[in-house]
Amino acid sequence: MKNKYISTQSGTRIILMESQNIEYKQSWHDDYLKTIAAFANTAGGKLFIGIGDNGVICGVENSDKLMETLPNKILNILDIHVGVFVNKQNDLQFVEIQVEKSHFPISYHGRFYTRNGSTTQELRGNTLQQFLLSAQNMTWDEVLCHEMNWEDIDSDSVTIFVRRAIIANRLPANIDQNNIRELFEKLELSRKGQLTRAATLLFSRKPTHYVFMAICKVGRFRADSNVDLITDDVIECPLFMMPDKIMELLIAKYLQKNFTYKGLQRIETLEYPELALREAILNAVVHRNYNGNSFLTIKIFDKSLEIWNEGELLDPLTIESLKTNHLSRLRNRKIADVFYRSGAIESWGRGTLNIINIAKEGGYPEPVFEEFMGGITVRFPRMILENGVKENGVKENVVKENVVKENVVKENVVKENVVKENVVKENVVKENVVKENVVKENVVKENGVKENVVKEDRKSVV
Repeated sequence: MKNKYISTQSGTRIILMESQNIEYKQSWHDDYLKTIAAFANTAGGKLFIGIGDNGVICGVENSDKLMETLPNKILNILDIHVGVFVNKQNDLQFVEIQVEKSHFPISYHGRFYTRNGSTTQELRGNTLQQFLLSAQNMTWDEVLCHEMNWEDIDSDSVTIFVRRAIIANRLPANIDQNNIRELFEKLELSRKGQLTRAATLLFSRKPTHYVFMAICKVGRFRADSNVDLITDDVIECPLFMMPDKIMELLIAKYLQKNFTYKGLQRIETLEYPELALREAILNAVVHRNYNGNSFLTIKIFDKSLEIWNEGELLDPLTIESLKTNHLSRLRNRKIADVFYRSGAIESWGRGTLNIINIAKEGGYPEPVFEEFMGGITVRFPRMILENGVKENGVKENVVKENVVKENVVKENVVKENVVKENVVKENVVKENVVKENVVKENVVKENGVKENVVKEDRKSVV
């Protein structure tokens, strides 16, 4: 089927199909100003008056009047300039309203709208806040936190950051490393002495006093159940230290080690790829939506480990694009900058690729990325050693069984040697005593002493 086109006054030919930047209306109503505002808030677009939703041109009778009144009405209500043209097709006139993308947010009666596909949607809550910040070229963590005081800063965390940034050679030049206020101003973690949300989260002793959900919950579940909890922990600390604290807890309490031998050398490996886990945790901490209603969660099951953080992928990223080379899209610009300067992350959008490649190179199953409940899940399949075979099919010795057998063998050998040694000693003692008694008996006989006296003496010796 061939597409139908309209030739417009602006010199373009459009397909008769509604899309993110094309909208059709049979007649004009002032309520359509929200559609114009949505075009301005998204990527621009065209509103046609005199065309039905099905793409059939029905025409308008008052096109001249619309040409005269619409530009002023749109300017007075929305405060933007648009192009208004009258087009003609098959003796039917229709009006074309051209809208350019605005560099500042456009509201209609105090409400903000954007285009999503071929629909106009009102922005609310976190989405609205994110939109307004983005329109000002700001991210959530750059906003000032007026409740935060300098006395709440954890100086130990700042010291650790400075030490790592020096090693990574990523601190600004000509800066007093011991002056926290100067350091924060140079890193734009404060403005005119007022701390930002980024500084509050990264270095506050109690970040949950300001951002309630700034914690991480770790839990061990039975089998693959989300409800049968065995044990759990809550991690609350300055955000800059959180990746370290999470890894320390996982290794100390939740993750097992596999033991293999190469000759006489014992090799220890975690059941999950340690460096890939660390990269995924850093990714979650840096890109999380801290203005949401959920905390960072790490769930350990019998056969997998899942990391979930709130925050959908930013346009134009998709799950598939995470597995390829892609640009870095930052939800928290200053938080990301601090971790970058510390040498913990790069700024090239390679985090997800590193996670996949590290796992593969270590012989682990490939991690899985999924969008779930307004956030992103990274699932690490567990590398299980069972009957000498890894889950991914690679042969491997069952270390636990070999260690037990080796210990049993050694123990038996030791016991056997001890028993033999004791028997030998006992025999030697008895033999010496007997020989000694025989000698005494012979001596007595030669001296003419009664034999029964010697026998009595022998009994007493024995």
